[in-house]
Amino acid sequence: MKKIFGVLLVLVILVAVAMELILPRVFEGMLKDMVTKSTNATSVEVHLASSPNAKLVAGYVGKIYATATAGEIGNLEFQALTLDGEKVVVDVPEILFPSQNLTDKQRAEKILKSAEKFELSGIVTEDGLKEFIESKVEHMDNAKVKITPQEVTATGKVKFMGRDADVDVAGMFILDNGDVYFRATKLDFKNTLVRNVQIDRFLGDVKVLESSTLPLGLKFSSLQMRDGDILITATRN
Repeated sequence: MKKIFGVLLVLVILVAVAMELILPRVFEGMLKDMVTKSTNATSVEVHLASSPNAKLVAGYVGKIYATATAGEIGNLEFQALTLDGEKVVVDVPEILFPSQNLTDKQRAEKILKSAEKFELSGIVTEDGLKEFIESKVEHMDNAKVKITPQEVTATGKVKFMGRDADVDVAGMFILDNGDVYFRATKLDFKNTLVRNVQIDRFLGDVKVLESSTLPLGLKFSSLQMRDGDILITATRN
């Protein structure tokens, strides 16, 4: 009986040690895959820390830190993406033995049970916004974008009434119910058949980013327009 108990004890210890060594790598790989898939990120690095490491076997992660040099969310290019989590509780059985018939998004939300802090942040530069605008505005060329804390301005050439026209756009990025919009405050066409056509009354909010595209139950929660870029952050409630 004592021999059987001793063997079982050794097996339990071996399994615990194996879990402590293997589980962090499995979870790091899973997080890396999620960030890569949801943001098309490049050069993703993930680091986990728990003290002691054995806590991770019970589903407790002291700190999660992931970085990506560049990525894309909703066709908008981001730079310096970071994922920062503290006091995170995860579903270990779901990590090791995935449930059937769940989408990647559903499984990710099931794995992350709670966290004191869990946020994804990224920077949108003037060049990234220029690429986005040119992809959304048909036949727009030579766009120039300027970002300041007060507003975003863009100028370029478009086809208007069969002719090349200069267009000036000004506005700001805003948050509404977890999504990011561009609210235009000015839209002028120049060098058209009419010398200067102002169509401000046709302006409205244009949805740029949707929280539904984010993994792990994250929602866009804050943005800060700065000189030359915009810092956008998503958090999990």
